[in-house]
Order: sequence, then structure tokens, then C-alpha cells
Amino acid sequence: MHYSPIFLPETEFHRVNFPTRNRLIAGMAHATVVIESGVQGGSMNTANLAHQYGRELFAVPGRYSDHKSQGSHQLIVQQKAQLLSDPQELVTDLGWEKDSRPKSVQKTLFTQLSQEEKKVVEGLQQRSKTHLDALALEVGQKISKTAAMLMELEMKGVVRALPGKYYELI
Repeated sequence: MHYSPIFLPETEFHRVNFPTRNRLIAGMAHATVVIESGVQGGSMNTANLAHQYGRELFAVPGRYSDHKSQGSHQLIVQQKAQLLSDPQELVTDLGWEKDSRPKSVQKTLFTQLSQEEKKVVEGLQQRSKTHLDALALEVGQKISKTAAMLMELEMKGVVRALPGKYYELI
């Protein structure tokens, strides 16, 4: 029987728990930033998991001759991670800046929507922003089909894509 351990704040560090902890971190975080890492190790495991989960992944480059920079370089070369040279890039790419643009006052009138698109819009009306996976589950469709409909709705000016696979109504 396999169980998921609970990592309370007072839990002692044990090497055997690191892979599980890394998997949790990669799944819960909006983004993973690798600052220094060799080609193998915990940071690279977490980075590869984040990449597999479709999470944002950033790597800070260093001197290539430095063993602790080779993992970051590998992630960038393999196009798994985005090069991060300035912390402001992280803030911008994740949409953490305050939006200074005024919100749209009036939606386009008489936008023609299919029944499936109407279901997606109704799902988005429940919350201010919704993750793609949660929306697909809510409307009972495959993620790929929901993503395609969201793209159509975005082109019609009904929804806006946000960082991290989140969407909101305009």
C-alpha cells in the first residue's frame, strides 16, 4: 500500500522524503526557478517535474565552467526553462504586476456563441478567474477541447488568458 506522507513543520529531514516533497512543490508552485544546480540532483528533479506538469520554469544562467551552473544551462538549452536574468521578468511573466489598464466597460453586443461555448462561459462566471483543468472538469470536456474553445472565445473578445493557464471573462 502506498501512502502520501504529511510534512508538518516539525518533520525531520530524511532523504527518502525528498522526491515526494519535490513532486508536491513542483505541482503546487505557479513557477519554479532554478538558480544553481548541477546536471543531476534535487533541483533538476523538481525542475523536470515542473516541466512535465506544464508549470512555468525559469533558470538563472551562470558561468558554464561552474559545475553548479550546468543544470541551469541544460534546462535553457533543452528549452525546458526560460532564461531569467532579471527578477522583474518573473513578475511580468507571471502577471504579478498590478494591471493599470482600465477594465472594459461594455462587452461586445450580440456575440454568437455555440452551446458548448456557452457552457464554458457559464463555468467562468462562477469565479473571477479559473484554471483550465478545473474548467474542463466542470464542463465535462477534455482539456484540449476546452483549451481550443477558450482560444476561440479569446478571439471573440469574451475571455482573457492569464499566466499559469488561468482564464477570466472580459
